[in-house]
Amino acid sequence: MEKHMTLYTSGRSDRLVIYPSRIKMLLVLLGAIAFVVMSIWIATPDIARIVAPWEVFIASYIGVPFFAACGLYAIYRLVWRRPALEIDSTGITDAASALGAGYLSWREVGRVVLYKFQGQSMLGIFPKDLESFLSRRHPIRRRLIRLNLDLGCAPLNIPQVTLRMKLSELAELIHARYGVPIERDA
Repeated sequence: MEKHMTLYTSGRSDRLVIYPSRIKMLLVLLGAIAFVVMSIWIATPDIARIVAPWEVFIASYIGVPFFAACGLYAIYRLVWRRPALEIDSTGITDAASALGAGYLSWREVGRVVLYKFQGQSMLGIFPKDLESFLSRRHPIRRRLIRLNLDLGCAPLNIPQVTLRMKLSELAELIHARYGVPIERDA
């Protein structure tokens, strides 16, 4: 078994635990810091005079909080080592991102899709019955899943950026072990 995965054989079944890549999380943290600094720099009086007011607004009121939150999440993942994914014979638990889907049983999973969104590789998970799945989620989480769909993304997404394992390998493993169909984005 590769070093980024741990296979546990417990009383109930084989369990695959995949941890996030510490190097990738460190790079996310460094990128977030760089974007926070750049956003603050854009809002300084000297630069604010030469850029459009809407750019200053976006940098100050959207860029700083968003990238600061990304940095804090990266710190959290670096300090508290928790699995990004847990897979066993009953289902998958997604905690690969700040908006991870949580637990989804295999009988609820309709298919997985490998695709790219804004240049980032993703493994999308489509529940068989989206409305039933959504009905069991918090209203804010439901809205975020619907936003994903509005953007042309899968309702649930596992980003490559946080994992050591290639998403194509993960999709093949899910298909081979649990029979979940795989689609590849054209």
